[in-house]
Amino acid sequence: MAPIMGERYIPVGCLLVQRVDLGVSHEVWSLYGSNQWYHVTPRRGPDPDFPQDGPVLPSEIQLPLLASSTISPYPELLAKQWVRFSFGISRDDPERGIIRVRLLPDDVDRASISRADPRLRKARRQLLSQLDFSKDTWHGEGRNIRLPSPAPFHGGAGNEDDQSLLQMFNNIPAPDPHPELICDPDARYFAYNLMDSEVSGLNTTLYTYQRRSAALMLQREAQPERVLDPRLTKVLDQNDNPWYYDEVNGIGLIEPRHYDGACGGILAEEMGSGKTLICLALILATRHQSSKIPDTHGGSRVVNRTKIRPLVDMIASCITMNAIPWKPWFGLDTKSEDAIEYTKCIEAIQRNPGHYLLTQPQQEKKTRQMSTQPAPTKIYLGHGSLVIVPPNLVQQWREEISKHTTGLKVLVCTKKKELPPVKELLEYDIILFSSTRFERLRLDGTTDRNGSFLFESPLAQIRFKRCIVDEGHKLGNSKASSKSNLHLMLDCLQISARWIVTGTPSKGLFGVDQSPASSTPSTPDAVVQNRRLSESSSEQEKDDLRRIGSIAALYLKARPWANTSTELGDTPAEWSVYVMQPKHSRRSIGRRDCLKMTLESLIIRHPISEVAQLFPVVKEKVVYLDGSYQDKLSLNLFSMIIIFNAVQSQRTDRDYFFHPRQRGPLLQLLSNLRQASFFGGSFFSSQDISKAVETAEGFLAEGKVQISSEDEALLREAVAFGRLAIKNHLRNHANMFHEMPIYIKDFPGGLGQEWSLDRKEGDPVCMDSRLVVALQKYLRPTLDAPNSLQLLFTSGKLAEEGRAEREKALDAEINAEMGIHSAQGNGTSAPTLAGNTELGRDNNNAGQRRSASLKTLERMDEIVPIEVAAGVEIAEPLAETRIISTVSAKLSYLVDQVVKYQADEQILIFYENENVAYYVAGMLEVVSAEPDTNTPDGKANGWILVTNSTSDLCKEPQSRAASPIRRYVQPEPEVPVSCVRETRKGHCAHSDIIH
Repeated sequence: MAPIMGERYIPVGCLLVQRVDLGVSHEVWSLYGSNQWYHVTPRRGPDPDFPQDGPVLPSEIQLPLLASSTISPYPELLAKQWVRFSFGISRDDPERGIIRVRLLPDDVDRASISRADPRLRKARRQLLSQLDFSKDTWHGEGRNIRLPSPAPFHGGAGNEDDQSLLQMFNNIPAPDPHPELICDPDARYFAYNLMDSEVSGLNTTLYTYQRRSAALMLQREAQPERVLDPRLTKVLDQNDNPWYYDEVNGIGLIEPRHYDGACGGILAEEMGSGKTLICLALILATRHQSSKIPDTHGGSRVVNRTKIRPLVDMIASCITMNAIPWKPWFGLDTKSEDAIEYTKCIEAIQRNPGHYLLTQPQQEKKTRQMSTQPAPTKIYLGHGSLVIVPPNLVQQWREEISKHTTGLKVLVCTKKKELPPVKELLEYDIILFSSTRFERLRLDGTTDRNGSFLFESPLAQIRFKRCIVDEGHKLGNSKASSKSNLHLMLDCLQISARWIVTGTPSKGLFGVDQSPASSTPSTPDAVVQNRRLSESSSEQEKDDLRRIGSIAALYLKARPWANTSTELGDTPAEWSVYVMQPKHSRRSIGRRDCLKMTLESLIIRHPISEVAQLFPVVKEKVVYLDGSYQDKLSLNLFSMIIIFNAVQSQRTDRDYFFHPRQRGPLLQLLSNLRQASFFGGSFFSSQDISKAVETAEGFLAEGKVQISSEDEALLREAVAFGRLAIKNHLRNHANMFHEMPIYIKDFPGGLGQEWSLDRKEGDPVCMDSRLVVALQKYLRPTLDAPNSLQLLFTSGKLAEEGRAEREKALDAEINAEMGIHSAQGNGTSAPTLAGNTELGRDNNNAGQRRSASLKTLERMDEIVPIEVAAGVEIAEPLAETRIISTVSAKLSYLVDQVVKYQADEQILIFYENENVAYYVAGMLEVVSAEPDTNTPDGKANGWILVTNSTSDLCKEPQSRAASPIRRYVQPEPEVPVSCVRETRKGHCAHSDIIH
């Protein structure tokens, strides 16, 4: 074969045509044997401007061939030399013609043959999708089964085809850094320091796996690995030579196309493995090196001076513009008394900070007014790291910094603290933001007349060395068309490296031990558990992949997923097409090898088998609880509602919960039911129940709809239960106050009626956590003063305070209820289906509830403990007061365990819903005891963590969750806190909880 064909064009595949379809006579057709191949030209007969290296197909066949439906869509591809066609007759089927197609690769002859025409690109894509890539067809055998894609190089992906996404996540190779490959000598030196755990200012010796993770993070920042464009598949042509094929865009390449890997990624080490410490080690190791000028602004390193400057300033400018870590050379990283002071040199460097000019994009003209190019912004090269964490983790980061590091200059930005000027910000090693405070920075921006957002903040004038988002899996919720405020603010900043820290990048991605020892469980329950952990549903995989894609494209800016249509010579890559698997979408053609390669380029983690030996053994124990009377009452209300709806809708039409069009209300009902399994006394008001019961009774009385005797009995039973629920005063008061009722025994001074929810006399007293906390604060000054306490009893001040607190709580609920009704009046009312069945809601004060629960959790470590001096006795009326019960079996069990283990154990409580967090936080504020500090090392043993994130497992004692609160209203030590069972007479009775 001549060089023009063999060197420039790839022999890819064939098209098939029938003689009868071309309208060529048998006599003419038979003149051309099956052992000869003829070149097809774009015009009739030989074309001197069209290169060929063999005989040209005669016009009596070429003309009908070019006019046929097989080739007619592609004449311009042939004319523009994007492809080559050659024609021959099949050896085993003389009535069939074979058209060989050779493709001009996109990386060949780009200077002389443009590939920018979108029409031709579309036609080429269509042509390649119709080819038969089999070798038999190429060699003249026309009866074989069509092969729709090229043969993979060396057999393709292999065993990865059988792996689920979860298995791929857990089989990501352990970090294997190679500092010797880092070109930057300073970064290479820092990486070796991390590998040896010899980082100046790091007080804690890193484990081996922590060193590897930190060093690989630094390597990806300093020298991102070159990765193959994941859109390309390495395949074989008809001569068994490799080439690279993008099936979606119809692109062929001779040489692979590579991108720099993401400058950053996802640190997804296991829970409790010290991810925060790894990040702090990385920050410490590189704290003296500033960020570098981006390659796109490389010209900024050339400083144009209007006048001659001193040589010292020119040298200083060269140092800062090239991000040379100068502080260690002048002894600024040590406090040695023998260090030489280079005051003038340091002053010169500080006078000449590194920077570059960022040109703002030209705004599109929307009027006839003359538009001016915005002035470029001066961006300073900072050495600091921006750290963004959820509000409840700010304190934990502060404590980790204090415990593990020395010498870091940290700025903590929470609430409404104003940011200092740029010059001061440049001095900090860490700028620690709560995520809520960071999102509020958007209020500092303005919008120009073209509608573009202008961010006016000192942060916008700094190029940060890195940004670390703790619990950053939430960034996966955004889409390109609807970014969160956190995303929008991050897009306004200049950041060199971006990291997410989370043990679970998505809900369905978590650590599973894949080692051989763990794959042979010994019990049936373990078998089921292992299977559940190793497999994930297609819907869960789809959601997980979508979230990872959002993180990769929108936050990490990983190419090609972050490509834009404005980039010359490149095209945007759709994650949903190339990475999502065919089972997830009709548009998806993602390959497992592409997915595996992408995950490994983004995620840093160790398999559990390599780090499990460092963690304590976890003993799992499942505890089954009998529901309290109120638990059963609440859950049966949902059953009553479903019965009302099912019978009165006759289980048909759109008024039925389970009708396909009512999927939304049904899911909401199920969500409410799940929340009510903790405590559901607030979900249905007496008015809602009465309305539904009256409707059901009217339905039975009218008898317009014939129902079966079974349905009638079911409906009457539900009506009877509804009447019983309406009369239950404890449930009614729980609904009225939207609180968890708890019972107090031996109320101080016997004045519990004024502090109770139900205003009933007697003992015990029904209260809630808000009233108990208010009572504790009010009585605190009289803790050890019996006379002052007695004065409160006799003067009526205690009763008066109780009435005020109760009315304040009730007014808050009434105002919240009015707000709900006002919103419903604006067209947002909840749907009502057959039988006047409400979905049930616990959102009368959802906003306040969520806010209160989070604030309570955040300030647990700020509450001053009530300390009693040695030898001082608590006043007798207070010492006898006890909490004896709650109305939720789950909350009662939790309080039992906290009281039992808090002095010696570290306790973690997980929750799924905000209402659960609210109830748990309220009870912890009431009954939490201070940690036991009488340990050999003087360190507290007991602390309590309430979280909805599994990544909080590595929290240290005395963090934001530590609750040093000793209350004088405590559970009785001799009996467990028990749930309240309410008998039909309305009396309270204790019930044991299974431990």
